[in-house]
Amino acid sequence: MKIKTLLILIFTSTLLIACKAEILEIDIKSKDVFSAANGEEEAVEFEAKFSNFGELDEESRAQVEALENILVKFMEITDFELETTDMGYEVTLEGEMPIANQDLNTAYYIHVSSSEIFDGFTFLELRTGSEFQNLSNQMSAINFMLSPDEFHPTKIKLKGKNTQVIVPATEIDGKAYLLYRGIVDGRISMKFEGGVFDTIGAGLFLKEN
Repeated sequence: MKIKTLLILIFTSTLLIACKAEILEIDIKSKDVFSAANGEEEAVEFEAKFSNFGELDEESRAQVEALENILVKFMEITDFELETTDMGYEVTLEGEMPIANQDLNTAYYIHVSSSEIFDGFTFLELRTGSEFQNLSNQMSAINFMLSPDEFHPTKIKLKGKNTQVIVPATEIDGKAYLLYRGIVDGRISMKFEGGVFDTIGAGLFLKEN
């Protein structure tokens, strides 16, 4: 399973400030969700991009490098790129996180379980483990303003074949739904942002037909 996801940073003109990501993108294959629900070990891939308005001076560059060193201790980061733009600079990172049917200590992971609400469905949600607090503490130690939000605006791109989905409070193709129910036979993109999603991770229900 692949997940593109986003870690949690906002920049000022001279200081990289972890606060809330612009968007976290996650790519998920339904077959990997069902595999993890059955106890198989799965990993998901993520990609994150953060933008800053302002000059990339030596102080900013040093703090970005310090954050990279912290992130690789708590997450599987496979690529970390820093580049200047017309308006400032961007950080793009890629990596992996686990998907499992049990609670994990890792900073970020995808948890799957049998739904207690919809019979026969599997519930998927983005969670943080105990290592998130350690990650947050070390980022804050660089600068007191560095304190990552736990959850962020999230877009889940689901790929499935004849898969039933039930999605609460989401936006699909620019249209808002209080509760969406449909069949995925290809790809669907769902956005979760604001309100309760400032304090809980994005989630949805899936079922094989």
